[in-house]
Amino acid sequence: MVKENDAKGEERPEEDYKSKYLYLLAEVENYRKTQERELAEQYKNANERLIVDMLKVLDDFESVLKNDNDEKVLTLSKSLKLVLSLYGLEKMEVIGKEYSPQLAEAILTEKVDDKSGKIVEELQAGYILNGKIIRYPKVKISI
Repeated sequence: MVKENDAKGEERPEEDYKSKYLYLLAEVENYRKTQERELAEQYKNANERLIVDMLKVLDDFESVLKNDNDEKVLTLSKSLKLVLSLYGLEKMEVIGKEYSPQLAEAILTEKVDDKSGKIVEELQAGYILNGKIIRYPKVKISI
């Protein structure tokens, strides 16, 4: 028969090994969960650099469409937007919203009496990738 405590009330070595084992088992489990979370985050943002570079192409499409509503260019632009949205890209909608430096970069101002502090024009679109802002919109705000 094994006693848990000796006559002086101190733990026996068997109990010390058991508590160390349980502690290490918990540490290994925590490490495994941390690694899984980090790997999931890396996978989610793996294409970020590529998508940021593709935004330049999307801007070029938008620029061409402002000057000429060519059906072929419009179709290509829609296709590119669809593919990028499949990877988690969303365009930020900021026109008419209250200006905040955490959401947009103010480039120009315009004096408007009834809309003070609001975003009145978007000069360059901003985008969110999987909940993270990857490019802040450049905007004109009213003062």
